[in-house]
Amino acid sequence: MDNNIIIRKETKKDYYNAEHMTMRAFWNIHGPGCNEHLLVHKLRTSPDYLPELSRVAELDGRIVGAIYYSKSKVVDGDKTYEVLTFGPLAVEPTCFSMGIGAKLLAETIKLAKETEYSGIVICGEPDYYPKHGFTLCDKFDIHHPAFGNSEAFMAYPLKESFKDVHGMFYEAPIFEECEDEAEIAEFTKEFPYYRPLKLSCQWLHKERLGRISDIRKNSFTIRYFEKDLPAKLKGTFDGTDAEKLPVVGDYVTFLYNPIGDSLILSVCERTSLLQRPDQAKTGVMQYMVANADYLFIVTSLNEDYSYNRIARYVSVALQGQVTPVVILTKSDLCSNPGRFVREVESISDKVKVHAISALYEIGLDELQEYYTPGTTICLMGSSGAGKSTLLNAITGKETMKTGAIRESDSTGKHTTTNRQLIDINGISVIDTPGMREIGVTGSMEGIEDTFSDIIELESCCRFSDCKHESEPGCAIKAAIADGSLSLERYELFKSLGAEHTRNYEKKKEISKWAKAYKKFNEKN
Repeated sequence: MDNNIIIRKETKKDYYNAEHMTMRAFWNIHGPGCNEHLLVHKLRTSPDYLPELSRVAELDGRIVGAIYYSKSKVVDGDKTYEVLTFGPLAVEPTCFSMGIGAKLLAETIKLAKETEYSGIVICGEPDYYPKHGFTLCDKFDIHHPAFGNSEAFMAYPLKESFKDVHGMFYEAPIFEECEDEAEIAEFTKEFPYYRPLKLSCQWLHKERLGRISDIRKNSFTIRYFEKDLPAKLKGTFDGTDAEKLPVVGDYVTFLYNPIGDSLILSVCERTSLLQRPDQAKTGVMQYMVANADYLFIVTSLNEDYSYNRIARYVSVALQGQVTPVVILTKSDLCSNPGRFVREVESISDKVKVHAISALYEIGLDELQEYYTPGTTICLMGSSGAGKSTLLNAITGKETMKTGAIRESDSTGKHTTTNRQLIDINGISVIDTPGMREIGVTGSMEGIEDTFSDIIELESCCRFSDCKHESEPGCAIKAAIADGSLSLERYELFKSLGAEHTRNYEKKKEISKWAKAYKKFNEKN
């Protein structure tokens, strides 16, 4: 494939594609988003730009790399030496390890040797450029005004006379004219949307940043721009701490391997985490989805509808720092969907509710407020609730196959068999397998958020240890008596609280035995 790479001069027809490629190459590498694409755009009109040395790389008619040269100077008192610099040197991120950057460097350095300039001075990746003949500027007594001498400040002598060049290095003024965040944001709107991320792992070097889109046993898939890369975990991951292992929706750093499994190095900090007790291992948490903004709780308005189950989902969402949105599907089959909407709204003032019919496109316009670029939506619900149909309506095509509904119990087949991330015009949707039951998590936070009205009532009881049975001055009993709190809602609150306590105690017991077992093994 390397033989198909063409190194040539840039034309005006290349401008947009070269800027887009540059944006992708630097996106989220040094911080949220990047500004290198704006720099390329402005550099072409700078008097210091050197188009005769700059080149692009083309592969099968597509711009996959570019290098841009400009004039710079080294100043020592009253002496000024003109030198070359280049930047950015950009390579399409899905074409790494193809030698594109090396080809651009080799071709342009050969051209630079034919000019009157004595050397090239750059700020660049210290693990990359020394392989191509670059040396630390400290060796030449050349200094950078911002950070002195660092491993990223390097030079390449083109002529013997470069040994006489020393002093303070200054890039062309255009390099300092691309820092305005508002200007960068406005210019970036001209390109496809990519989510800017602020993470503690930035500044990235050899590692790349991607997102877990699928997990099957010990096999991971990383979404890297439009590509899905097979991946495995680095050996330093501790399999006993499940919370630190990647889940679908996680952002991860990884070493890119174009011909095999990429290597996952770390899981980046999460903004949210949906979890539930593993039904097969009581007390052990199952970590499901990370970094979701909304949890679409999909329930059909037939026999699948369960107020209690929806309340459980809402608690899981709130505990995981995710906004719960209840989607009541198949509203065309219900004579009074408004009654169910009001009932679900009573669960919590933090829940949003919509009654829709994806088949007849009823209520779908109400969901547009959630479809903003950069948003991640997780779909959960029981089989046959209409998750796949809703997803197909969002994408406008048959993204997921839908299953038939059994008339006997209004349930359907599992049409989604594993959690998977789907990108739709800048929106990420994580579809999950159908779940008939969902337990509450090991934290009371979600339950207390869901039933904040009951928590507030409890604080109004005459006695702080009120059990809400026969004690005088009980605010809970009074609220049930006057109808402001339904007995069913209070019983559900007690039930979820008791389930939380059971799971928590079981988890402590498992942890206790695990520690004892570990100590026994260490002694023996």
